[in-house]
Amino acid sequence: MMTVLHMPALTGDSLRTESMERTVKAQGKRGCSMQGVVNVLMKNGVSDTDIEWLASGPPGSSQYDVTFKTKDKCISFLNRIQMQSSVSHQGVQYRFVKYGKQIVSCRIHWLPAFVNDKVIADIFEKFGTVMSVEYDSLKIGDFSTHSGVRVVTVECDRVQQESIPHIIQFECGTRALITMRGRQPLCLYCQGVGHVRNTCPQNINAIFKEKVSVSENNKDNTPEKKTDGEKQTDGEKRKETEKHTDQPEQKKIDDEGFETVGSKKKGKSQGRKKNGENIQEIDVETEVRGSKRGRKADSNEDMTPMPKNKFKVLDIDPDDLEEHPLVIDLDSQDLVMTPAE
Repeated sequence: MMTVLHMPALTGDSLRTESMERTVKAQGKRGCSMQGVVNVLMKNGVSDTDIEWLASGPPGSSQYDVTFKTKDKCISFLNRIQMQSSVSHQGVQYRFVKYGKQIVSCRIHWLPAFVNDKVIADIFEKFGTVMSVEYDSLKIGDFSTHSGVRVVTVECDRVQQESIPHIIQFECGTRALITMRGRQPLCLYCQGVGHVRNTCPQNINAIFKEKVSVSENNKDNTPEKKTDGEKQTDGEKRKETEKHTDQPEQKKIDDEGFETVGSKKKGKSQGRKKNGENIQEIDVETEVRGSKRGRKADSNEDMTPMPKNKFKVLDIDPDDLEEHPLVIDLDSQDLVMTPAE
């Protein structure tokens, strides 16, 4: 499918000369709009009854065509505009020139800031009438100053505009890049027009970098695979824990002849037997040293046992619980205490 159809230049009989003589081209700076052009026209005594056409130029060109109904009205408007130092709306400047010539703003990059503006003006005199050379503004947060980029405003026709180069090379080795709104960019890698370095088909590094970035994005989006240990669900882990805790109780006989019945379940007391008689016993707590805390020790050196409280319920004689008052004989020299009868 054909996307672009190339045709001969629009000259001669393809143009309506009488209408072109009544047309004014409006060129705005950054922030311009068709509403701004209309406000400038109304501010200078032009109403909608005086305008035949009002059209905008290509995207990014900041150009607008204003065609008046009469040639006299067009000339009177231009004379009134030329008497003013500048025409602006809401801080945005506009320039109005007779059709056939247009105002072009070029931005000069890479040139040292201390280079005289006259050098730039002399270069652009070859492409039209230089109207101004200014430093572009730079604002970073609350910090505002001028940048090293120069903005050159030139009045030229279509042929002169197309002859403006992309790069100016000086014999001392200094180069200057020229950019313009509405013009295709220059690739600094292959010196071709229509694309930039990052999208250049001959730039292998850019292509490789793009492929790497795509592969990294796919890697980040891929979910991580769990290992065999991570695949174990909570239910399986709980069953495994219960399996270890439900082991039968172990019996041991210590040096004193006590039989110890222990359980691995936490929170349950242990019991001991001697000659078939149950004896209550308090749980034995252990102190774990250093990094061994929270896990089972492998030797007695890592575990400091706390003493066990062993006791036995004794049968109490009721006669021992009776009260026996004491009588003290103060007259006795040996202070013998004899129980009262």
